[in-house]
Amino acid sequence: MKNQKTWVAVILLGTVAANAGAYLVVRSRKAAQAVATPVATRPSTPPSEVAAPPPVAPALEDASAGLSRARRASGLAALEDRDYAKAVTDFTEALSLRKDNGGDLVELLRIATDLRSREQSRTAQTSTPRDPAPSRVTPRTRAARIAAQRAQAREQQTAPQQEEARGGLLLVTSTPPGLVVMVDGKAVDMTPARLPVSAGSHRVVLAQGDRHLYEETVVVDEDVVRSLNRDLSAELTPPTPRPAAVPVAAVAPPPASSAVPVGGLSAGARSQDVTPPPEPSVAKAAVAQVAQRGDLEVTSPGLYGEVWINNRPYGFPPVSAQALPAGPARVEVRVNGEVKRRMTVEVEPGRSTRVRVK
Repeated sequence: MKNQKTWVAVILLGTVAANAGAYLVVRSRKAAQAVATPVATRPSTPPSEVAAPPPVAPALEDASAGLSRARRASGLAALEDRDYAKAVTDFTEALSLRKDNGGDLVELLRIATDLRSREQSRTAQTSTPRDPAPSRVTPRTRAARIAAQRAQAREQQTAPQQEEARGGLLLVTSTPPGLVVMVDGKAVDMTPARLPVSAGSHRVVLAQGDRHLYEETVVVDEDVVRSLNRDLSAELTPPTPRPAAVPVAAVAPPPASSAVPVGGLSAGARSQDVTPPPEPSVAKAAVAQVAQRGDLEVTSPGLYGEVWINNRPYGFPPVSAQALPAGPARVEVRVNGEVKRRMTVEVEPGRSTRVRVK
């Protein structure tokens, strides 16, 4: 019995010794291979850090957006210089660089194209010699003389009206677009706007809701295009919010059972227990902001096209645009990108306005 136990112990010890020897041999070989590897072939950084190259798409998008803004600014400067051909080229390139709907670039391109056509037609009329006025023939009969006198009187009456009707164009643009344009105290359109006005001085106001952001008196000469372009991004930047006080719901009322000394509270107790009155709730400000907006429902039974409101597409009619700024809104119906109908609608705050485009 003792011999069997002795042999079992010897076998177990031999097995443990053999496993330990094999483990030491394998470990020594791995250490020798690691030492023999040249330093130059070892990777300097982990594979996870080397594999990911920096993304290039956001940088390209930012470059395209910056170039588009630069082209838009160049086109606005060309409009002020009355170089309408260059303005059309700049707005076209800026629109091609934008991947979204282009903002106000579509409207600016349309305005520049109209002004270029108007300038070309004026140049053609100036260069073309006018035919000499036909000499008046003295009518012989009494009826012919009466008809000639009536025609002459009619021409004399319509001439002053035509001279009074002749005026100029007022081109108002802004950065950002979509501001309300008020001429002589009346809201007429939203930027960018091309407004026919009578010759003389006009008071132009750029507003957003009830805020008047910019005012200027503009003198428009007869048959002249007057441009007004202003960057009001700084005025539209929201003010830095103050640190919020303790919410109203989080302020617990003092316990009813707290005893108050007869002599009043001490200075230390007043500074600890008395809390300042909470600031007005943020919900009131949100309700006031919502009250300055309204809804607009557009239907177009006679013309089926895409509805654009304030230079933004809203799909095909019937269209329901919600939370629009109160005031005038530009409504357009476009068929294959071409404006077929255009109108200005007054959006009433807190109400839904229905428009039917014929």
